[in-house]
Amino acid sequence: MKLLHSKDIYYIVRDVFKCLDPKVMNHGTRTSYILYKMLQVMDKYEMYEVAEFAFIATMHDIGAFRTNYMQDQLQYETKDYMPHSIYGYLFLLYLTPFKDRAKILLYHHTDFNQLPKKDYEFNDIIDCLNVAEKMDLYSNILGSNFDYQMLQKQSGIKYSPKALELLYQAEKKYSVFSKLSSGEYKKELDELYEYLIFTNEEKKEMLLGLMYCVGFRSEYTMFDTVTCSHIASSIGEKLSISKDEEDDLFYAALFHDAGMCAISREIVEAPRKLSDEEMATLRKHVEIGEEILKGRLDDSVLEIIMAHHERGDGSGYPNKLKDYQMNVLQRILQVADTITGLTSPRSYREPKPKELVLNILREEAEKGRLNKEIVRVAVTYYDSIMEGVKVKSDEMLTMYRKLQSNYEITYKQMK
Repeated sequence: MKLLHSKDIYYIVRDVFKCLDPKVMNHGTRTSYILYKMLQVMDKYEMYEVAEFAFIATMHDIGAFRTNYMQDQLQYETKDYMPHSIYGYLFLLYLTPFKDRAKILLYHHTDFNQLPKKDYEFNDIIDCLNVAEKMDLYSNILGSNFDYQMLQKQSGIKYSPKALELLYQAEKKYSVFSKLSSGEYKKELDELYEYLIFTNEEKKEMLLGLMYCVGFRSEYTMFDTVTCSHIASSIGEKLSISKDEEDDLFYAALFHDAGMCAISREIVEAPRKLSDEEMATLRKHVEIGEEILKGRLDDSVLEIIMAHHERGDGSGYPNKLKDYQMNVLQRILQVADTITGLTSPRSYREPKPKELVLNILREEAEKGRLNKEIVRVAVTYYDSIMEGVKVKSDEMLTMYRKLQSNYEITYKQMK
């Protein structure tokens, strides 16, 4: 795959979570803009650092996806903010390159006069984020009655006097709230994220972390992604594909079901056979994934993703491609996704046993729906491939347990 730009990582993360809940991501994006302009006034950090802080601000409520308050923003923002603050902190700490900045999310709702007295490198960012996210929340609730100086009476108590002063200067200098209302702020954020800098390993870590976070909403989708990615990579290795092809296949498998984030859980996890209408809705995840990823991932990767439900006899979707119209990586992902669907548990059935899976694969190959050579490889090495799937799944379960255990420990410490 051609170079995946650091800026694209931001857009992929933002747009996937926007599918899960646009309200959370829209609030995060506007908050990031307010913080950005406050930091411009502060003039302490380099632009790449400002871009990173703005990225973190976009994700400041990401922990809400793990709580019971997802549909009640006021509840998790004002009444019981600790759960989503802790989950957001753990997400940054364990699943992103922003480990040293994780405490920003842990304390972003803590009153100024209640913050720990220990010196922390990014206390000023905590103070500014606390003000920025409250400003966006209240400006949306109060509408024409909103006054950007309304927090002044809580200066030194709930809010940092310095952060409030930065807000006032930013508004006077940049007309922050006018640009939020008009939508002009989006262009400025686009320009800011040109300054993001991630190494290739950090990009991969960020995208894998995104997969974990999607699992906060649907564990089916997360475990399917892990299973499919490992199966696809294993088959590709046996077929001696090139290093560039390995990368293309890895990212395609990682994001092949990105569009599922926009499909309701009632459909994805329905404990029954889906109706024709529901199935049509479910199948839209392919096109939705294309909308999220187009222009972010290389076209070669997007072509693989778009074909993961195509079949060699033209009976697949969305484009009814025939075998001769597809490449080896598309065919590998089709086989990997088929095995994943058969071997993964569903709300309406148990995983299918090995012999049945192998029989179905052979039948699909004989009908010309799946590629015979790729099925032959999958069948021949089935046991070792699925043992690797178990290892990867166990690693993921271990991480989930680690997150939950550390959540409980941190919650007690914060009480």
